[in-house]
Amino acid sequence: MNTGKRLIGTIIMLFALSGCGDDGTGPSGSDGAICGLSTTTLGFGTVLIGEESSLTFIIENTGGETLSGTVSETSEGFAIVGETSYSLDAGMSDTFTVLFAPEIFGSMTCEIETGSDLCDAVHCTGTGGAHYYVDAASGLDTNPGTSEEPFKTITHAVSVAEINKIIGVLPGTYDAVLGETFPIVLKRGQMLIGNIPDKGLGTTATTIYGSGDASPGDSDLAAIVGADLSTVAGFEIGAPYYIVTFGIYFSNAAVTVTDNSFTSTTTSLYGGIRARGTGAAVIMRNDFLTTSYGVYGAYCTGAMVVESNNFQTMAIPVDLTGNANNTIVRGNTFVGNGQVGVQVQDGHPLIQNNVFNKPGGYATYGAIRCQNDTANPTIRGNTFTCAIGIGIVNSLGVDIGTAGDPGGNDFSGVTGEAILHNGAAALYAIGNIWRNTPPVCGTDIVITSTGIITWGTGAGEECP
Repeated sequence: MNTGKRLIGTIIMLFALSGCGDDGTGPSGSDGAICGLSTTTLGFGTVLIGEESSLTFIIENTGGETLSGTVSETSEGFAIVGETSYSLDAGMSDTFTVLFAPEIFGSMTCEIETGSDLCDAVHCTGTGGAHYYVDAASGLDTNPGTSEEPFKTITHAVSVAEINKIIGVLPGTYDAVLGETFPIVLKRGQMLIGNIPDKGLGTTATTIYGSGDASPGDSDLAAIVGADLSTVAGFEIGAPYYIVTFGIYFSNAAVTVTDNSFTSTTTSLYGGIRARGTGAAVIMRNDFLTTSYGVYGAYCTGAMVVESNNFQTMAIPVDLTGNANNTIVRGNTFVGNGQVGVQVQDGHPLIQNNVFNKPGGYATYGAIRCQNDTANPTIRGNTFTCAIGIGIVNSLGVDIGTAGDPGGNDFSGVTGEAILHNGAAALYAIGNIWRNTPPVCGTDIVITSTGIITWGTGAGEECP
């Protein structure tokens, strides 16, 4: 009997020491952390592509211990603005801002993780909107062009839409059979948006297929003529004619061309983009499967950015002339057949962080060809897997790396000459990776005229 009393007493004492009373308080007698959310849903409604909207939610600690975590999201179009981490003492709260900035049209969702098992997720919804809609399958050009009653042709939508308006194009083939008139000539600031995530190549492609006189007095033909501050994104672009036909043509205009596939299901395009005159064009994330040119910037003095594109099949993927001093060719991939990867005929562009992946290719001109004495690019951080890396013809100021600004180009995959210099200039190629260490004059660096290539900072580190 006494043993039983001692056992019961021990249990009571342990229970008291644990601090676990009927009120659910912890060891200190205070409540644990408790998460309170102001809302678990954020509905942004329709936001025009290129514009943005923000909403907020609040995390509050209604308990007694510290509540901490990090708010995060992973969905395109939505972003947390500002500080994402929190550590809240009892009674404290923090406000978080979610930004919705759609780059595609249509419905989008996002789940915001609140970073604590004590808090639910916050679910966001929003729709990327356009001013006008086009649908080859169900539209009519007598419709008002809304999402419920879209137009049938892009030609009509562009003519009806004012400047700076967004035209959303649903999947389908937009050609002369449908009623399109080519070239489709955009107005200032108009955004022509198709299927951006698939670059126009979804289950049903969003295809613009046609050709017309791009500019009076020029021989160029094109499917689309861009205007200043206009955008073309999310299309498969092709044409029924090959000779001098480009997917997009623009002159003296700052045009944005992103996330397109320049190809043709029946006839290969002559070129992807034809740029003339002035204008700060942005050409990004496109796939070029054309025949002669990818980006042809002839007589183009404007500052172009050619970045993160994939160039295949064409003879000259990027051709620059006409004082292309401010052009940047960066982060592109060059594969497939071709005479050259980037040809610089004039100007001082920056050619940076590109991949020239054509084993055995570019055996005549080089992956980068500097053709004239006015062709003086700065070449940095590129990777070459090909026959010839850089071919120099009479150029006076090609910069492949200096002591203060090393080149960082990787020539280890070049099977022939890393640099083939056919000129009289003394040039620098310091701070690069060579197939042989140090580079071998007559093998890695070949001089066919009276020029000099300095490849290091020490005495005698030059060729020949």
